[in-house]
Amino acid sequence: MKVRDLEGWPPQPGGSYKTSYTVPSSEEAIIEKVVSVLDDNVCFTGTANGNQHTYDFKAPNEKVALNLKKILESNIGKGVFSVGDVELDDSSHGRPFA
Repeated sequence: MKVRDLEGWPPQPGGSYKTSYTVPSSEEAIIEKVVSVLDDNVCFTGTANGNQHTYDFKAPNEKVALNLKKILESNIGKGVFSVGDVELDDSSHGRPFA
């Protein structure tokens, strides 16, 4: 299973912006750092067009969240969208996804 197969991937950036601001697509956003993992939630930052964005992703379970953290950390400087092509560790996701 690949990251892109996770429900809700890629996440949309959060935050508040001027009404004229255009939210970047996942193809434009570059992974900057993983901020935290709490239970099944992964928080990371990305940059696009000189602006920093926060991303919050709810994984199916804590094992997937920890696996995704490792994947994101090993892809710092790469696009959020490109992480979708990375395979998840088989032992992390189990069955069924819920």
